[in-house]
Amino acid sequence: MTDCGIDWNALQDEVTRHLQALIRFETVNPPGNETPFAEYLAGVLRREGIAAEVVESAPGRGNLVARLRGRGHGRPLLLMAHSDVVSVERDKWTRDPFGGELVDGRVWGRGAVDTKGLVACELGVMLTIQRLGLPLERDLIFAVFADEEAGGQYGACWMWEHRRDLIDAEFAINEGGGMALTLGGQRFYLCQTGEKGAARLRLTARGQPGHASMPIPDTAMQHAARAILTLSTHTFPTVLTPTVTRFLHEIGRALGGSVRQQIESALADPTWERLAALPLGPGERRLLYAMTRNTAVPTIVRGGHRINVIPSEVVVEVDGRILPGQEPEAFAAEVQRLVGPHVEVELTTRGRGLEADPDSPLFRTISETMAELDPGARVVPYLIPGGTDAKCLPGITVYGFMPMRDHPEEFELAHAHDERISVSTLGFATRALFEIVTRFCAPRSRSR
Repeated sequence: MTDCGIDWNALQDEVTRHLQALIRFETVNPPGNETPFAEYLAGVLRREGIAAEVVESAPGRGNLVARLRGRGHGRPLLLMAHSDVVSVERDKWTRDPFGGELVDGRVWGRGAVDTKGLVACELGVMLTIQRLGLPLERDLIFAVFADEEAGGQYGACWMWEHRRDLIDAEFAINEGGGMALTLGGQRFYLCQTGEKGAARLRLTARGQPGHASMPIPDTAMQHAARAILTLSTHTFPTVLTPTVTRFLHEIGRALGGSVRQQIESALADPTWERLAALPLGPGERRLLYAMTRNTAVPTIVRGGHRINVIPSEVVVEVDGRILPGQEPEAFAAEVQRLVGPHVEVELTTRGRGLEADPDSPLFRTISETMAELDPGARVVPYLIPGGTDAKCLPGITVYGFMPMRDHPEEFELAHAHDERISVSTLGFATRALFEIVTRFCAPRSRSR
């Protein structure tokens, strides 16, 4: 590990204070209003002598970019996260979702996990490298994007199209991975190297209207209900992507014995029944299910305008997620076949999944660093069922990694009521990211 006289406890406290401040910026998207958040970060960085710029894609939609210059012996490394958050149901929260309260060793608030916590950790890495004056072999870029939760059109996608010069890099460390998974007494850290694409759908069911006191057959509501039930109970075919195949292979090699034999048998004939029989907990099994198939989950229903009128049209919004290598149009056609002719299926987004090659110097650096920080632990690639800003940066190899050693369950609090993150997670993640970055960008400084 790097011996630079760093007071890790003091850095942990500083990162925690920044996270509390960041949560207090209410950046629910829409409308986002990320510029004040970005200006706060720019102020912190500039006071430490780090050049920082706030780039607005539209009024109020600020993106933060800062850079530490290196010797130019390689293309930059990008530390990235996003500033916007999803909405909250305040009455369902135990504490103020935008209060940033520190209670019993945890910081509470929307974005604590997704991804203001990562922003604070990456900020801590930037500040520490600057204070130590570590010479970098390549540039280190810190970018906090707006609009990730709504697709990135005002954030990472806009920056890639209009200001690529500010963020272009060889590799990036992003959200989406780092949770610790313990199987057979072995700890694995999941590093996101792939993600599913958002192929969202709008289902429109139509039928004859009428007075609700006189029931009639084949109404729009009935067609919509059948479609919802069909999609909610359907299991799409099992498909193993290269990322998931490697994920399972590496777990099998690490555990050995009968578990390895069971995994290899499941890989040879990958039915869900075989995969579901692997020795996994409920959470891991749910994750594996989503990693090995397309999914179509109804989430919003709109229809009717009066209690006593049978509506002629009911609309169902469906969150469709497709695996890398799958086409949105083919997925929509499959859903159309499932729901039948009385429901029209329309694609509203055409996202495609992606996979990054884990055979790289950065992935090896992540693995070696975690083996030292957490002896015996292994880093394995995996595919996140959701999506991130990685989709907006096709010229960069993006890995998702914010290690959660002590409280991996916190990963599940993203978008949930009472979202919160432990101070110990912030401290461990900041140190891990600092070690990874300095190994990768400043290898000579490690001998100082």
